[in-house]
Amino acid sequence: MARILYAVSPIGLGHASRAAAVGMKLKEKGLEPEFATGGNAVRFLRSYGFTAHDIVTEPTPSEKNGTMRYPALWYIRYWSGYRSTKSRMLELMGRLKPELVVGDEEFSSVSLALEEKVKHAMVSDELELGFARSSLSRYIERKVSRWYTTLQESVSNILVPDFGSDYRNVHFMSPVVRTVTADRRAVVESLGFRPDSKMILLSASGSGIGEFLLKSTLAALENLKIPDAKLVVTGLTDRRSGGDALYLGVYRDNQNLVAAADLVISTAGKSTIDEALSYGSPIVAVPIKNHSEQERNAASLGFNHDDVRRMQELIPKYLGRRTAPKNYLGADSIAAYLQHMM
Repeated sequence: MARILYAVSPIGLGHASRAAAVGMKLKEKGLEPEFATGGNAVRFLRSYGFTAHDIVTEPTPSEKNGTMRYPALWYIRYWSGYRSTKSRMLELMGRLKPELVVGDEEFSSVSLALEEKVKHAMVSDELELGFARSSLSRYIERKVSRWYTTLQESVSNILVPDFGSDYRNVHFMSPVVRTVTADRRAVVESLGFRPDSKMILLSASGSGIGEFLLKSTLAALENLKIPDAKLVVTGLTDRRSGGDALYLGVYRDNQNLVAAADLVISTAGKSTIDEALSYGSPIVAVPIKNHSEQERNAASLGFNHDDVRRMQELIPKYLGRRTAPKNYLGADSIAAYLQHMM
């Protein structure tokens, strides 16, 4: 019997990275969860030594030239994936008989926990939607929002990896980041760079979205000609070469690169932003247009999608301007909360 079944959205790797951070803290407490997810997130979590079941189907949003497209179709595909995942999740729960079910923006698990009367918690920093632009997509989104609101009101606990004031069943746990396991010198040397190199990390989505930001960054660096600047690119799974950069694909310990970087350039995923702020690394966050979550994340730092055209100005403005580390401890907080639920 698995004591904790931890289901994780496989879209990108942000959910999986914070789930890994919480999972490692749970292991320290003698509570090793079994994960349920899909795609790259399965291999990612297994690389930490966790058991990860490949059963979750969630579609990646359609994007072209940095703009999210066809949200109505995405919602329809998402709902289809949810229904097929729910049947597989029910079978897994029947085999594992968990004491506690946790869902990091994977909703079939907590829905089933409600139905089966199993202790549960939902992890989410996105409590409202906002992707729709057309009349059709707004109509579909309203229906999805009603379902999502009902789910939020029904679950026992919603753990938000951010700051805020608790209300009803919603508990703010502070941002979740992974522990840095290599210092800057070790990271730079492992990449084959000189210790005094200016390392710029372009951390794109684990779903492979971010080519629009890479093109702009490469063009800006070509014009700027910053001495000893080295561009490292992670997250673009299909990219093998092009431009003066080191392409690492899906890189497990991306937090070490974020902590070591003299500048992080990101598509405004929450996990990368939280890691940069936690370690004191300067960051430029340019969201995918019409991706409401990323747009909110970027706006909190003063950036927006149009900044993709200002990289030649923004790179020298933020390069090397580190801030005091915030040292976020959300992984400890969530692990302690889940332990208390057992």
